[in-house]
Amino acid sequence: MVIMTEDVTKLNYEIAHDWHAEKSALYDWRSQIDSFLKLLSLPLAKVLDVGCGDERDIRTFREKGVNVEGLDYSHTSVEVLKQKFPTGKFYEADMRATGLESESYDGIWACASILNLKKTDVPVALVEFNRILKANGVLFISVKEGEGERMVPDKAGERFFSFYSEEELKRMIESASFQVVHTEVMGDTFSLASQGATLPRWISLYAKKI
Repeated sequence: MVIMTEDVTKLNYEIAHDWHAEKSALYDWRSQIDSFLKLLSLPLAKVLDVGCGDERDIRTFREKGVNVEGLDYSHTSVEVLKQKFPTGKFYEADMRATGLESESYDGIWACASILNLKKTDVPVALVEFNRILKANGVLFISVKEGEGERMVPDKAGERFFSFYSEEELKRMIESASFQVVHTEVMGDTFSLASQGATLPRWISLYAKKI
């Protein structure tokens, strides 16, 4: 039996949920969340956190009074979120085929999520994002800067990552019927960076559905 890279990556997130949650907490995306929210029509906007993983961004959105729902393909992540936020809505699904209603969200927050897809699969996910976003809906995407795609070892085994340049990401988003509003390249805030580790920078992109 051939084990697909996406299955290995999913298993990594399943069996090492606690480690991923601890590592995720070392990143601070609150500034990007604020920029994202400024593009939305609050307070009535409904946001979907795609690839939500753990509680970090879900909690930040909720603290800001945002109507946020979460989607992840990790069963463990979704079940943990349901326990922590009993009144919340969380979906166990593939971002390429969410099964959610068309034009039902004002914003999609996809922080460090499409980077686990092969580049050939990203357009499929973007078509799905476009479908479930309302007219003029806002899309946020963040990926790691770099070239190519490959399996990357970590403490829990290995995961698949695709890396992008700023221009490459913009072209991909624009080809999926989105208008890019703004991009930014940030240094990695992971704590190991202070210990001399060489880590990729992050590219954040904000766009609107055309």
